[in-house]
Parts: sequence; structure tokens; C-alpha cells
Amino acid sequence: MRDRRTLEPATEETSFLCTTMKEKYSVLTSIDGPNENVLVIKPPMSFSKEDVDQLIRAFELATVDLADISDVSTLSKTPT
Repeated sequence: MRDRRTLEPATEETSFLCTTMKEKYSVLTSIDGPNENVLVIKPPMSFSKEDVDQLIRAFELATVDLADISDVSTLSKTPT
């Protein structure tokens, strides 16, 4: 959510995170929800502690990348 007061969905930000995690950090996620602002992970049964560490690190780095964007309206949408 972009704004806790208005509950404005963070659609562009979610799309950016999904794309960045795939293209830059090789972690697959998808987008869901009526406003396409839910980041979905579907780990395989063989998901290890190292895989968890990689997922968390990729998410942290992608959020840092997102913080560097001054105008989220310029972000393109990830196809779902």
C-alpha cells in the first residue's frame, strides 16, 4: 500500500519489485490481487535455508533500488 491513510495500492511499486527481483537478482515472483499490488512467492518443496536467504537479500536489494526512484509513475507495468 502506498498510503496507509487512503489505502492507495502500490501497483507500480509491486510491479517494479517483481521485475527487478527477476531480472537483476534471478528470483521469480508474481503479482496478484484486484489492484495487482500483492507480491507472491511460490517456493518449491525443496526450498532451503540458503534459498530463503537469497530471496530475502534480493527483496532487500530490490527495495533499495525502488527507493532510488523519484517518480513511481514513470515505472512500466510487469505483465502478469
